[in-house]
Amino acid sequence: MTTKSETVFLFPIVFLLLLSSCKKTGVGEEMAYFDRLIDNTYKQKDYNRLVMLTDSLLMTGDISDAKACFWQGCAYDRLKQKDKANEYWTLAMKHAEESDNTVDGEYYEKSASRLANLLCLERDFQGVLKMAMPAVKYLEEHKRDTTSDYINLLIYIGLSQVSTGANEEDTENAFFIACQKHKENISRTHTDEAYKDAIAGLINIAYYCIQAEKYKAALYYTGSFGELLGEYQQRPDVDETYIDKQIGRYTIYKAQALQKLGRTKDAADTYKVFLDTKFSQTSEGLALAQNYQPER
Repeated sequence: MTTKSETVFLFPIVFLLLLSSCKKTGVGEEMAYFDRLIDNTYKQKDYNRLVMLTDSLLMTGDISDAKACFWQGCAYDRLKQKDKANEYWTLAMKHAEESDNTVDGEYYEKSASRLANLLCLERDFQGVLKMAMPAVKYLEEHKRDTTSDYINLLIYIGLSQVSTGANEEDTENAFFIACQKHKENISRTHTDEAYKDAIAGLINIAYYCIQAEKYKAALYYTGSFGELLGEYQQRPDVDETYIDKQIGRYTIYKAQALQKLGRTKDAADTYKVFLDTKFSQTSEGLALAQNYQPER
C-alpha cells in the first residue's frame, strides 16, 4: 500500500519517466505538450502539483527558469502565499533579463503585470512604482510595448501615482498612453481579444479616476470607453450579456462623473440608461449604483 507521503515523493520520478518517453517526439510537439500540461494543471486548480510539475520540467531542461518561476508565482498566488508569489515573479523577471531566449520576454511582461496587480491589491503603491517604471522602460527598449501586459503596467503606474499624490500630469500621461496603446492594438489586429482588453483597461482607468476624484479625466475616459463599446457592438455574434454589463458599467461611471461636475440633468439622463440594463439589478450593479445619488 502506498502512503500519501510516498505518492508525493514518487510524483517527480514518475513524471521524469513520462518526460523521457516524450523525447521521442519533435521539439515543437514536446513544447506544445508541456504547455498544455502546465495550462491544464493550472485550470484544474491543482496548484501544489503545478509547483512540482514546473520544478520537474526545469530539472529536465524542458522549460526555462523564467517560465518556471512565472508559473510558480501563479501557483503560490492562488495558494494565497503572496510573499512567495512576489518572490517568484521577481525571479522570473530577473531570469528573463539574463536570458538570450527572446521567448522569455513574454514571461517578463506577464510576471511584471501580475506582480504590479499583487502590490496594488496590497496597497503597496510605492512598491508598484519602484518595480513597474523600470519594467515599462525595459519592455519599451525590447520592443514589447504593444501587449496587454505592458498596457496594464501603465494603468497600475497611473493608479499608484494617483494614490501617492504624484504629479497630476504624470498620472494623466500614464493613463493617456495606455488608452492610446489599446486603440493602436485594435486598429492593428481588430481581434475580439484586443477589444475586450481595451474595454477592461478603459473602464478600470475611469474607475480609478473617479476614486481619485479626477472627474474631468473620468468623463474623458468613459467617453473613449463608450466609443469603443459602440464599435465592438457592431461586430458579429457579440455576447449580449457581456454588452449589457459593459453598458451598465459605462453609464453608471459616466453618471457619477457628470454629477460630480455639476451636470445633474445629463447625469440623471445617463442614470436612466443604466437602470434599463439588466446589469443594474445584479449585485455588482447595485453596489456601483450606491455611489450615485439621484436628485430628489
